[in-house]
Amino acid sequence: MFIRSQRTSVCAVVLAAASALAHAQTDLLDAAHAALAHDPVYAAAVAQNQADATKRKQGRAAYLPQVFATGNVRYGTLDQETTGARFSGGGFGASNGIAFDTRAAGATGAGWAITIKENLYSAAKTVDARQMNDAADAGDASLRLARQTLLLQVAQAYFAVLGADDDLAALRSVRDAALQARHIAQGRFDSGDASITDVNDAQARADLADAQMLAAETTLELKRAELRDLTGAAGPDAPLRRLDRSEEVLAIGAGDLGDWQVRAITGNPLIEVRRLGVDSARAQTSRYRPGAGTTVDAFASYIGDRTNGAGYGGNSSMRSNSAVVGIMITIPLYTGGLRSAKAEESAALLNRAGLDEEAARVAVSREVRQAFLGMQSAKAQVSALAQALRSAELQLDSNRTGFEAGERPSIDVLNAEQMLFATRRDLAAARYQVVLSRLRLAAAAGELDEQQLAQINALLR
Repeated sequence: MFIRSQRTSVCAVVLAAASALAHAQTDLLDAAHAALAHDPVYAAAVAQNQADATKRKQGRAAYLPQVFATGNVRYGTLDQETTGARFSGGGFGASNGIAFDTRAAGATGAGWAITIKENLYSAAKTVDARQMNDAADAGDASLRLARQTLLLQVAQAYFAVLGADDDLAALRSVRDAALQARHIAQGRFDSGDASITDVNDAQARADLADAQMLAAETTLELKRAELRDLTGAAGPDAPLRRLDRSEEVLAIGAGDLGDWQVRAITGNPLIEVRRLGVDSARAQTSRYRPGAGTTVDAFASYIGDRTNGAGYGGNSSMRSNSAVVGIMITIPLYTGGLRSAKAEESAALLNRAGLDEEAARVAVSREVRQAFLGMQSAKAQVSALAQALRSAELQLDSNRTGFEAGERPSIDVLNAEQMLFATRRDLAAARYQVVLSRLRLAAAAGELDEQQLAQINALLR
């Protein structure tokens, strides 16, 4: 008895878990987290950001001492001959026209050197370091832009699925209502209380809804596939939590358009990337100003060399060691016009970078305006459609009463039902538009993140 009870309990748990899985719902935040973990475009942006982050270290490295070690081994024959030399030494006097030569046949040799070099002044390296830092900062801004783009894509895909599902549900409701009206009209026609017109009207409306449902089902599947592609979902589509309360949507704050414009100019990651591009281009122009090509380097080196071979009448050996410290100054006197051409090029590129930044400002300002006005318009539509929905419900009730009393044809009821379902669908679409416009505003200002999505997610049921 206990074993049977235990098995029953285990089965109940399994069935409950299966039922919970079957009815599990996906919300906007779940979809966003899945996309951030799956999307290859965002993963590539993360990898690029990791590469860009190393540029700060590369920029710092230019100011630190550099140590080089070199070495060589060799084999060969060394012959050296000197003529017309002068020789002098204490107690030996001086002799002119001296000739001497050395030889090391079958010689083996080895050399080595250790050099320490530190740049004391170089305009080019200063520019390199600045551009490296700008590139690293631009990498951070580009990653924020990629993250915001993906979050916005997820939200758009999420609500596109809901919109497509609403379209299909409206058509299905029209079809079901038409079939019910046809059944009632057929009964009245069979009893001689109505004409065949009501039957045909209802059948025609049901057939049209069936045809439209085929296209709506395809659209819904395509929208679901887009969301699956973003999130990496491989299983069956889970039901999505819905946005169905107009009063909560209308309470979403929009603020002031001017405030959004200011926030976008200072916080938009695309504008930041363009601004850093201007800084980098301006630094590039300073690379070619007069005198900027001069470099000053301090160095210290220790050099050793050994050669052993067969000389005249015996073994030959040559050894040398040197240790030096110094300062080297390099001044470009003439580069064939290269530096002046580069200066002209950098000036043109600086002008282009400034225009790119201005174009980004204009584009972002337009995005803010469109999103803000779109949100205001969508809110007005929500209010108007909520009232229209109440009117459509009253209209349907009136037509149903008339139809049941035999005073209204079935086509009037079907038209009223179609208007009700269409208004309900349009109201849902207006709610989605309010939310998406608010998210676009946040993205334009560089503020779209998981916290922003969580606030919207809290409105889903």
